[in-house]
Amino acid sequence: VRAITRSERVMARTGMGAGSCWRRLAVVRRAAGTFLVAGCLLASACTADVGVTSSTAAPTGSIETSAEPQGGNELPGLLDASDEPIPNDDEVVTGTLPNGLVYYVRENDRPGGSASLRLAIRAGSVNETGEHRGVAHFVEHMLFNGTEQFPENELIDVLRGFGASFGADINAYTSFDETVYQLDVPNDDESFDTAMQVLEQWLSHATIDPAQVEAERGIILDEWRTSTQTVNGRLFDVAQRLYLGGSAYDERDPIGTDADIEGVPAEELRRFYDDWYRPDNAAVVVVGDIDADDVVAQIEELFGPATPRTPEMPPRPDTTFPIETEPAFALHADPDQTSVDVEVDLPLPATEGTGTAALRTNYLDRIVFDVLVRRLDEDVSAGTAPFDGIVPGSNSLVAGLDAPALYAFSDADRVRDTLQALLDEYERAARHGFGDGEVVTAKSTLTASLDAELAGRDTIADTDYADRYVEHFLSGTPYPDIDDVHEQFTELIDAITPDAVATRFLARWANTAPHVIISTPLDQAATMPSEADVISLIEQLSDRDVAPREAGRVLPDDLMAVPAPVTPDSIEEMLEGDDPFLDPIEITFPNGARVIATSNDIVDGQVLFQASSPGGTSLLDDADVVDALFAADVVFDSGVGDFNQSELEQILADRDVQVGAWMSPYDENLWGSAGTVDLEVLFQLVHLYMTAPRVDPVSLTNYVRFQQPYIDDPGSDPDAAGYDALVDTRYSDELRYTSLPSPEQFATLDADGIARVWADRYGNAGDFVFVLAGDLDLDEVVDLASTYIGTLPGTPGAETWVDVEQPPPPGAVRKQVAAGTGDTASMTLLFTTPVAAVDGALRANIDVVTEVLNTRLTDVVREQLGESYSPTAFVSVRNDPDPVIETYVSVSGAPDRIDAVGQLVVREFADLAANGPTTREFDLSYAQVEEAYGFVDNQTFVDELINDAIRPGRSLDEYFDEYAALSDVTASTVQALIAEHVPADQYIEIVVVPR
Repeated sequence: VRAITRSERVMARTGMGAGSCWRRLAVVRRAAGTFLVAGCLLASACTADVGVTSSTAAPTGSIETSAEPQGGNELPGLLDASDEPIPNDDEVVTGTLPNGLVYYVRENDRPGGSASLRLAIRAGSVNETGEHRGVAHFVEHMLFNGTEQFPENELIDVLRGFGASFGADINAYTSFDETVYQLDVPNDDESFDTAMQVLEQWLSHATIDPAQVEAERGIILDEWRTSTQTVNGRLFDVAQRLYLGGSAYDERDPIGTDADIEGVPAEELRRFYDDWYRPDNAAVVVVGDIDADDVVAQIEELFGPATPRTPEMPPRPDTTFPIETEPAFALHADPDQTSVDVEVDLPLPATEGTGTAALRTNYLDRIVFDVLVRRLDEDVSAGTAPFDGIVPGSNSLVAGLDAPALYAFSDADRVRDTLQALLDEYERAARHGFGDGEVVTAKSTLTASLDAELAGRDTIADTDYADRYVEHFLSGTPYPDIDDVHEQFTELIDAITPDAVATRFLARWANTAPHVIISTPLDQAATMPSEADVISLIEQLSDRDVAPREAGRVLPDDLMAVPAPVTPDSIEEMLEGDDPFLDPIEITFPNGARVIATSNDIVDGQVLFQASSPGGTSLLDDADVVDALFAADVVFDSGVGDFNQSELEQILADRDVQVGAWMSPYDENLWGSAGTVDLEVLFQLVHLYMTAPRVDPVSLTNYVRFQQPYIDDPGSDPDAAGYDALVDTRYSDELRYTSLPSPEQFATLDADGIARVWADRYGNAGDFVFVLAGDLDLDEVVDLASTYIGTLPGTPGAETWVDVEQPPPPGAVRKQVAAGTGDTASMTLLFTTPVAAVDGALRANIDVVTEVLNTRLTDVVREQLGESYSPTAFVSVRNDPDPVIETYVSVSGAPDRIDAVGQLVVREFADLAANGPTTREFDLSYAQVEEAYGFVDNQTFVDELINDAIRPGRSLDEYFDEYAALSDVTASTVQALIAEHVPADQYIEIVVVPR
C-alpha cells in the first residue's frame, strides 16, 4: 500500500475513478467530442481543419495557412478527406416518440437475467440560469427523494427489494452538460416494470418536497467536502479557472459551493426541473435480456403521454470555445501537494464530428501524444530526463474543449528544466516530425484495442451497451457494429503515415499556444517560475536548438527465447461434475509448481491470472522488510530481462497483457490479465519476472524521490495517514504490516536489498500455485505451462509462514490523526474477531450482514441525519495466520461532527446486535445478496482457487455451499453474527481531521 500512485493522481486529475455522482470533468468521452467505437473509448480531438494561423511559437514546417479554422472535412494530415457516416448497429431498435422522447432498445443475453436502463437528460450545470450554482446536481439528488408514485425514499426501497444495490445498480451523475440516471435490475416482470415506472416518474413527476430538500443538504455538503476540499479538488478549481474562465461554463461547477448547497431554495430546483426534464430533451435506454418489441411498446405506453411542464426550454448557452493563440499559465500552490507536477496542454476548440473524417483526426491526435509520451518516457528510463515520470494528461473538461497534455512529475530544483523539456518535445515534433518506427508502435496500440473489442464482441455487458447509446444521444457518437467496422477502422489506421501525423500536429501547434499548470507544495511556491518566466520560455522556443530524436535500439518482437517444455507429473480434473463456468484442471510439474486453469465464456477474449505462494514477508529478516514493502513497485517499474521499462512497454504496445505483484506478511503474489490471443506473452512475463527481474537504479531513484514526501510527512495525504494509523494501531507497529515506514527505516531501501528479497520470495517456484480463469483453451494452457512454468527453478515443498501478528488491542481504541487541509474529515472503524472455522453458511451470513450494516448506515447516517454522503461497511474473512472476521467501516463527514458520527455508528451496530435487523432491513439485504449470487465472474474463481490451494482450512466446498446456505440465513442468524463479531466494546476507531 502506498500513499498515492502517480497514475491515481492523474486519474483523479482527469476525472476517472472519481466515484461521486457529479463529475467535474464531463466524462472522458465528452472531453473532446469523442467516438465510442466498438467499445473503445477514443479520447478524440475531433476538431475541424484548424488550418494554420500565426502563433507565439510558430512551427517551422510549411503547410497552407488560413486566418480562421476551416469548416467541412478538409482536415489537416488526412490522406483521405472524405467524411463518410459511420453506420450504427442495426441490432438497436431506436426511435422518437411524437412528444420528442428518444429511445434505444437492445436485446442482449450477457450476462442474462438482467436489464440496464438509463434516463439521459441533455442538461447539466451549464444550463443553470438562477442565482445559485449546483442546481442541476441538487435536482439529481432530489429525484431519489420522492416522486408522485414513490414518495420520499420509497423508490430506493422498492428497487433494493428487487436486489438492486444503491450506488452500484441505482445511481446517477451530473456534469456540466448532462444528467444521466442508471438502473440495473433483474429482468423479471415485476422488477423491470417497476424500473421503467421509476424512469417515467423521474422524467415527469418529481415532488421536490421542501422538507426533503432540507434533509438532503447535509448529504450534498459532504459530497462537496470530499470532492473539493482536497488537493485534487483544489487543482480542478485551478484548471477550471484557466480553461473555462470567460466561457459559458465559468463559475458553473456542477457541485456548486457550500453556500449554494445550503441556500438554494426548492423553488429554484423546481424551476430547473420543469425547464429541462421534458420528453423532447430526454432519452430512455434499455439493454438486457428482454424482448425489444415489448419494451418499445412499453416505452410508448409509459412515456407517450409525457408533456413538457413549460411552454419551451430556455435558450441554451453558447458553449463553443475560440482558438487561443496566446500562452497561459496557472500556479497551483497547495499545502497538501507533495511533488512538483508540470503539465503543458495544447488546447483547441473541439468539433462534434461523427464521421470517418473526424475519426481519422482522432486517431492522428492519439498517435501524436502516444509518441510524445513514449519519447519522454525513454528519457526517464535512461536517467536523462529532468523529471521522474511522464504520463498523458488532459484538461478537456467539457464537450467543446480539446486540451491534451504532457504531464510530468518533478521537484522544485528541476521544475524549469522539466518545463523546458516538455516544450522542447513539442517544438521538436513541429520541426522534425515523427519517425516511421514510433508511428508504427503507436498505430499498433490502436489496432490492438480494436482487436480486443472484436474478440469480446459476443460478451459485451448490458451496462457497456447502455452507456454507448447514452453517448449517441448526448453527442452523436456512433455505436457501430464491431464486425462491420473492424476491418474498415483497421485499414484507416494502417493508412496513416508519419507525414500525416506531422501535418496534423503542425495544425494544432500553429493554432494554439501552450497552456501550463505547475502544481507545487505551498512552501516551495516562491521558487516556482513566474508567469513571465513561463511566457518567456514559450516565446523563445523558435530560437532554441532542438535536434531531431535519435532512433533507439531496434527491439525484437519476442521477449525471450522459448525454453524446451517440461513434461507435467500429472494433469487432473479437480471437481466432479460438469459446472459450465468452474471446472478446473490442475497441472503439477517436477519443480513443484502447480497450474490450475478453468475455462468459460463469461467474457470472450479475456483471461485473469494470479500466482501465490505461502511464506511472505514473515520469513524475511527484519532488515529486509522495508525492501520487501516496496520491491514490487520498483521491480515493475524497472523493466524485465534485457529490456528497461520503456523498451518493455514498446514491445508490449500491441499486446493486451499486464502483470504485477504484491507481498503480504504470509504470501507473495503475482497478478495479471491478458487477451486470449496474448496468453503466451502473459506466461513469458511471469517466467521473466521470476527468473530475470531488474532493479533499475534510475527507477529506484525516481521511486524514492516520489515516495519520500509521504514518508517525511504522512499528514500530507489524509487517506494515507488514516490507513497508516489504522494498521499501526491494529498490528502494534509491526513493520511487515505498515504502509509508511519511518524516514530512518525508508532510508535503508536499496537495490541490493530489493534484489535479495525478490530472489528469496520469487526465485523458487516450488510452492507457487498459478491460477488462470477465462476464455482459455486448456490444451494450450498445458503446453504453455509446460514451457514457461515447468521450466522455472524450483524445489518441491511448501514453506510455512511464521506468525508475526499481534492480537487486536483490547477494548475500544480511538485515535485521532491530523492530516491534509480543507473542511473535511473521515472516520474508520475496524472490528476483528476470531472464528473457529469457515464454511459456506458463515460466508452466506457474512454477505447478508454486510448489506444489513450498509442499509443501516445509509438509512440513519445518510438519509435520516444527512451526515455523510457515502458511509460504507464491508465484512470479510481473513485466514492468515488464523481465521478472523474483519468488519471495516468508512464514513466521511464534517470535522466538527465526525466524532459524533463515529459514536452513532457504534450505537446503531449495537442496536443491531441487541435487537437484530428490522424485517425491512433484512428483506432488502437478503434480496441484494440473492441477486448477486445469480452472477459469476472470473475474479471470484481465481480467488477461490487460490484460497483452496494455499490456505489451510479453506476449500472450494465453501464456495459451492455458500449458495445453498443462503436459504438458511435468517434475521436471527444475522443478529447472532453481528453480536459476536461486531462487538461494541472491541474495535479500533481512526478519525482523520484537517491539520
